[in-house]
Amino acid sequence: MAGTTWPGVVPITAARYDMLTRLAGPWVAEPQPDPIPIGEDSGCDNKAIYIVVNHRGNACYCGKTAPTRALNRGAAATRLSQHVTRSASKRENWAEYWVIPLRDATPGHVVAALEKTVAARLGIPLVHRTRMPRQRT
Repeated sequence: MAGTTWPGVVPITAARYDMLTRLAGPWVAEPQPDPIPIGEDSGCDNKAIYIVVNHRGNACYCGKTAPTRALNRGAAATRLSQHVTRSASKRENWAEYWVIPLRDATPGHVVAALEKTVAARLGIPLVHRTRMPRQRT
């Protein structure tokens, strides 16, 4: 994705974050109503929805975490580290992220549905790549 820009559509504000957090209903853990700079730890979240904002404060990416094992740091921070390590455009354009922490008991299908709902509310297309199996030659 070289040369990709991440313009975003809407800014994330405390009020918008609150609205998005309420979408999680009973699955939401302790809300984190402040943005976190890319590269800083998000806390002790394992399951979460994260919303990345660009340097203008506009939401430009939405993702989810649902690791199969507990991590020593926040899963959102770990996942974002993977993103920015692999992509120069993300390193250059992504500034902060917001985390909607979810209870550890949140089922995977709920996490996936919430990711789609949050992305839709923000006008962000979900980007998922499926790896194709290598063909033997």
